Amino acid sequence: MNTPEKYLFRLISNQVRFGYGYREYEGRIQYFAFHGYPNRNDDFFTTAEINEGEFFQIEKEYPGEFSADWDQAEVFRSKYVDGHPVILEGWNKLL
Repeated sequence: MNTPEKYLFRLISNQVRFGYGYREYEGRIQYFAFHGYPNRNDDFFTTAEINEGEFFQIEKEYPGEFSADWDQAEVFRSKYVDGHPVILEGWNKLL
């Protein structure tokens, strides 16, 4: 696997762990959103590929980090993770 040349990772809320970012992968920019389900000391993350428009929409919707609850995290997951192609899924894995 190639190491990304450019990379951005932003945690929107570390309380419930969800966010977004991008990486340059195999010559193209790949945008992604992620959502984690905690289980004691571990997190099960789903990282999904989103399009550029969704990336900028997230930036608009979440301009700063805030203390989110599970309901807010589920809204994010249903909009930007569910139904999108999964890049990576697993415990404590984001990219």
